[in-house]
Parts: sequence; structure tokens; C-alpha cells
Amino acid sequence: MTLPTGAFTFSHYGNIRSSSPLGEDIGVEDGPMHRKRSAKDIEQMAERETAAFLKRASITYLECCVSLMMTHLELEEVATILEKEADMLRRLD
Repeated sequence: MTLPTGAFTFSHYGNIRSSSPLGEDIGVEDGPMHRKRSAKDIEQMAERETAAFLKRASITYLECCVSLMMTHLELEEVATILEKEADMLRRLD
């Protein structure tokens, strides 16, 4: 069987370089990583990334909740409820 022109075979994948989600070269083809990080640095990075993920997830969840409210309530009702919630949050401080 003949492959069409431009088709990929497994041998083409040998030159693919991998990188981490943070954009750093992890050196899959070149052996060990170029820069080693201490356990403390890795823990701090993990904490920052976890906090950023939770913030994004929380905002997305809040947007979904507001959207759901708007499908079942009048716009003014939603605004009034959210204003009351915001006031309550400010008093928690």
C-alpha cells in the first residue's frame, strides 16, 4: 500500500520536541532537563498554578450561575440579588 504524498509515518514523530505547559523545554530528546529546580521552587510553582486554576474555575462557575439565574429571573431581580450578595461579602471583611 502506498501512502499519499504528505502523509505522516511514525518516523516523522522522532523530531517532535516536547515542552511543559509553562513553555519551558523539558529536553525529551536531549536527555535531562537543562535547568533543575529545587523542591521548594516546584512546590511554590504548583501552589501558584493551583491558585490560578481555582480562580479561573471559580469565575467560570460564577458566570454559569449568573447565566442560569438570568434564564429564570428578570434582569432586575438578578441585579438586586447580586448587589445584596456583594454587600454581604464586603461585610465579611
